[in-house]
Amino acid sequence: MAIYEVVVGCQGHPSVQAVYARVRRRFPGVSPATVYAALNLFAELGLVQEVSGPVRRYDGRAGRHLNLVCERCGAVVDVTDRRLAALERAAVAQTRFQVRAARFELHGLCARCQQTSGGRRR
Repeated sequence: MAIYEVVVGCQGHPSVQAVYARVRRRFPGVSPATVYAALNLFAELGLVQEVSGPVRRYDGRAGRHLNLVCERCGAVVDVTDRRLAALERAAVAQTRFQVRAARFELHGLCARCQQTSGGRRR
């Protein structure tokens, strides 16, 4: 539960290492393997969302939203748009696909990284 609370209670998108560090403050005996296993289970159950990118991060935010992931610095920005739910419903209606999980991500460069690189990708 402490692992779950860290992810859900975090304003951002913590990495596995950040979750481990926070949980370890309360439970010094916790192992990194336990944190990895718990986060993978929570993601599989749909309780948290894994965010792909240069560093594995987790999103405890409930509800459909879009994650903008910077390929350079790893920043993740949440964008809420009710059209995501409509898009999902339309895809399901068209294909009769049974959705068990959804992840909406766009990858690119954040504004800060664009300024430092002139907009070029690495």
